[in-house]
Amino acid sequence: MMNQKMIRQMRTHCIRLLLATEIVFASPAHAETFDLLSAYKRAVGYDARLRAAQADNQINQEEIGKARAQFRPIVRSSAGRGRNATQHGFHGYISTPESYNTLNFGITVRQSILNLSNLAEYKQAKAAAAKSDADLRKETVNLIVRITEAYCNTLYAEDNQEFSQAHIKATREQLQQAKKRFENGLGTITEVKESQANHDMAIAEGLDISSNVAYTRGELEELIGVYPEQLCRLAPEKMTLQPLAPASVDTWIDMALSANPSLTAAKEEIRIAEHDVQKQRAGRYPTIELVAGRNYSESENNYSIGSTYDTYSIGLQLSVPIYSGGYVSAAVRQAQARLLKAGELRSSQERGVVSDVRKYFNSTTTGIAQINAYDQAMKSQEIALTGTRKGFDAGLRSNVDVLDAEQKLLASRRNLAKSRYQYILNNLMLKQSAGTLSETEIEEINGWFSPAHQRL
Repeated sequence: MMNQKMIRQMRTHCIRLLLATEIVFASPAHAETFDLLSAYKRAVGYDARLRAAQADNQINQEEIGKARAQFRPIVRSSAGRGRNATQHGFHGYISTPESYNTLNFGITVRQSILNLSNLAEYKQAKAAAAKSDADLRKETVNLIVRITEAYCNTLYAEDNQEFSQAHIKATREQLQQAKKRFENGLGTITEVKESQANHDMAIAEGLDISSNVAYTRGELEELIGVYPEQLCRLAPEKMTLQPLAPASVDTWIDMALSANPSLTAAKEEIRIAEHDVQKQRAGRYPTIELVAGRNYSESENNYSIGSTYDTYSIGLQLSVPIYSGGYVSAAVRQAQARLLKAGELRSSQERGVVSDVRKYFNSTTTGIAQINAYDQAMKSQEIALTGTRKGFDAGLRSNVDVLDAEQKLLASRRNLAKSRYQYILNNLMLKQSAGTLSETEIEEINGWFSPAHQRL
């Protein structure tokens, strides 16, 4: 069993650790202050997921150029020069070696005239590029939500830390009052022990909350590449809690079905699969190419020593597939299965988007009422705490009643802060699902934040 001295030392150590944590997380005067918009702009140039999507988009755009190249002439040239020696014999007689120079060069031009497979591949490449554009738009707006969520999570963790410090201060004051009352013969040792236990529990919770502040700041750092020493804080008086426009969830669903980037990408995936079916079927059809060339040679072999040939040629080349061992039929069936899969995935994504729109529409609509309700609850808890403290001073209320009132007030403040951050995220996620989210929204929301020293 630890003695009282060791317990007091551990308690003092915990308090010092909390104070040190608070000092570490306090922003130095020279630290850069990040608001939501500046954090987003840093993330645009740093976030690995967005940069990967940009690279993937560039890859798919170049597929169009590769497919278009198959409609253009293919020109090849070759050249060679050498020194040869040859001997010939007759009835055992071997002639003296005869040395000679060889020279040859040629050029060939091939132009596709009819190739349905190339045409389908070109259309497929355009659909793949369109899908990549939609994926890039999806990742761009997704970054807006991710950076806002990380930013709000960090602020909420800091709010919790402030609430925790207030709770520790309140329990410490209650402990001091309980000890004083006990010394004056007005309290009991049980009351002192309960106050001590509440104070110790508040310190333990504070340590856990302080570690969460570091964790959320680390998550934000992963997006912007800089550890955020100082953030602008949410200014409730600047928030504009306006009803949604349009006010009908069906209108939001129609917007999502036509503009949601995930659904757009799914539609393009179906087009890709359709063109793949056409490309595989084209394996059964003939192809026609125009072939032209010129070939020049001097002493090309030992039968033409000293001879020069300059040959021109032009013609059409027809290629007709007859039998490929069933390869084309299998490829067609495989492509048709991919088309079926793409259609089913699109249906699944469409149902998911509709569900998301309904969820975030309802959450955003009820979020305003929830914020107002928590705000009123906080004001009521402040009045209740004042009355409980007066009752405690008059001997009508116990120390436990005061602490319970303080905890209810802190819970109301915590719920109010959480509801405000959740309202911001639900609003963004609704517009993300509807396909209308852009940088304009984050610029508007950024106006709801102020530097910490300007908060009222």
